[in-house]
Amino acid sequence: MTSIRNTRLVDDQSAFANMRAAEKAFRVQQDVLAAKIVAGHSRNTADCAQLLAMLGLDLSELS
Repeated sequence: MTSIRNTRLVDDQSAFANMRAAEKAFRVQQDVLAAKIVAGHSRNTADCAQLLAMLGLDLSELS
């Protein structure tokens, strides 16, 4: 009985980890899209960096 409970716990943890990884990948994808849109509407690199900072986007995290 204990092994069945442990197996289910591991499966639940694995499913949760998979969901978290998928959410993180989606967030990164959305951040990259936002950075591209900001870059396309920025006047120059300083403007782009300032706008990205306002949005809380860090270019080093997007690479």
